[in-house]
Amino acid sequence: MIKSSLLVLSIGLISLISQPIQASSHSSADELVDDIIIDVIDHAFENAKQEVLENVGIDTQVRGYSTETTHAPMPASASDETRRELQLLGEEHDRKIYKLEDELHRKLHKAQDEFEREARQEDKPDKIHEKRHKLEKKVGEAYRKFDEKIRDANRKYDKKRSKILSKR
Repeated sequence: MIKSSLLVLSIGLISLISQPIQASSHSSADELVDDIIIDVIDHAFENAKQEVLENVGIDTQVRGYSTETTHAPMPASASDETRRELQLLGEEHDRKIYKLEDELHRKLHKAQDEFEREARQEDKPDKIHEKRHKLEKKVGEAYRKFDEKIRDANRKYDKKRSKILSKR
């Protein structure tokens, strides 16, 4: 009876001691997951924010968006209608860019959720790092498409701007 009581007591102590160790390794895995999210997802959000800031709100009367071509400023003799068309075109372009940013954010949140769900089930750092590489690929692809769509929107804007200015 004493032996079985000691055995139960020993098992109880071992399980109590091992719980903090497991929790500690689990919390370090959680910290690794959180650090990866900050490093990959937050970095992509910041890059997107900077890209949006560079591609909205320019003075449409002075220049276009594309850096590949030079843009003639609007002539001083341009009509009020031309000025209004350019203003509306600029507002439409800004909405498009913000819509692309929202689309990227949705993709990044989806990738983050998937990464967290998969990585939080792992307790080995190398398995979590494998998940990181998968996340980086998804984020990189989403950002590449975002950047491509922005460049396309800028080309379309510049084309429309030139058309408006040419009919003055």
